[in-house]
Amino acid sequence: MIKSLQKSVFIRILPPLLMALLVLNLGWNTPRSNFNFFIAQYVASFALFYLIWLNRAEFSFRHFLIFAVFLRVLLLPTLPELSNDFYRFFWDGELLNRGVNPFAHTPNQLMHDPLLYSEGYMRSLYHGMGDLSQAHYTCYPVLNQFIFYLTTLLSNSLVSNVIALRVVIILADLGAIYFAKKIADHLKIDAHRIWLYALNPFIILEFTGNLHFEGVMIFFLLGAIYALLKNQWMVGAIFFACAIQIKLLPLMLLPFVLKKLKWRLSIGFLALTAFTVLAIGGLMLNETYYQNMMESVNEYFIRFQFNGSISYLVSAIGQWLIGWEPLQFTGPVLSGIATFGILLLALLKAHRNELDIFKGMLFALMIYYSLTAIVHPWYISLILVLSIFTQYKFGLIWSFLVMLSYSAYADPSGFKENQLFIFVEYALVYVVLFYEIYTYWKIGRKKNEASPIGIQFKSFFSKTE
Repeated sequence: MIKSLQKSVFIRILPPLLMALLVLNLGWNTPRSNFNFFIAQYVASFALFYLIWLNRAEFSFRHFLIFAVFLRVLLLPTLPELSNDFYRFFWDGELLNRGVNPFAHTPNQLMHDPLLYSEGYMRSLYHGMGDLSQAHYTCYPVLNQFIFYLTTLLSNSLVSNVIALRVVIILADLGAIYFAKKIADHLKIDAHRIWLYALNPFIILEFTGNLHFEGVMIFFLLGAIYALLKNQWMVGAIFFACAIQIKLLPLMLLPFVLKKLKWRLSIGFLALTAFTVLAIGGLMLNETYYQNMMESVNEYFIRFQFNGSISYLVSAIGQWLIGWEPLQFTGPVLSGIATFGILLLALLKAHRNELDIFKGMLFALMIYYSLTAIVHPWYISLILVLSIFTQYKFGLIWSFLVMLSYSAYADPSGFKENQLFIFVEYALVYVVLFYEIYTYWKIGRKKNEASPIGIQFKSFFSKTE
């Protein structure tokens, strides 16, 4: 009896309690400039999270769900500490409230308007978003803009708007858990794998904490995938279009969706997806406004670098050879290589079972993130959520290591990346990735058959049966 009680305390009570306290302090009292304090707490919270998951037999699905909601609610009234993107979210929403299209002007252009600049709330949003956002058109698609608009309707209070937006993101997280559970049940895999994503402190901090909309995109994407698995391609097309209207990233995953469908259904899916994307976009975009949005997207990826891997090596070699930063030339070239690699993967990737759609998307994203110049921490969330339906762990490892990139904000003199941390991050991720590929390939060769738990070159690049 005593041993049972001790086990209950040290497994069911103490680790979740300590993790909750760490998440609470990370959200409420840990600015990103205090990197040492931040990373120490993050490492501890991640260790506790993984300890809880290793003892998952002690918890029911309902226990985990309640804990996941509780961790998110803890952060409900806090202002984001690790990112200032939310200021731009509310800026765009407030413009819509005033009848101004956020795709029509940069914030710098609008702050010459005495009516806007006379409002203290608008001034605080303008200064809070930072120089980079002030100088560029918004890059957030139309469905995103409507969410910004709705969450700024009730008040001009920053805290109230943060709470409203956070409620939306928490509801999207719950929706993602719902669809992930449905997918796990359909594929007959352990539903507790979901908590590698939904209880991960990385996800809690980046979505609920920092208000990044990858969580909403993932909700729509998982809804689309589940609909496809259930042969409901029209529902899947609408969900997929909504995911694109939150973030443009799902566009690169489209070839793997089309490959799952027969060619006639693929045409219907593509047509309905395009129609839905254009219908939503047409509510706010014309040719000029669309060009403004894409100008910001393109400018972002050819002018700036953050936490890149191969892109950094190419830039370093370019600087050594020609003496100046070649990103404006190498960026489009690397993007082209990534696009070609993803299309080639989609063309050659075997689709033998329903798990292959997850593996195809997972490796497509890995190609893209390996070559792009900007890999913000929250970008890895899509890699993580796709990986939980496979046996690959490199996404989980990356969700732990990617937070090292916040060391760039630790220098009091300004933004400065720690190249040692970037090397450690990518070295470990690539080592785990290639080790897993090699291991699962060997398993497949020994069994002389396609293994359901990984990628084997013999079956991965074979004709679809």
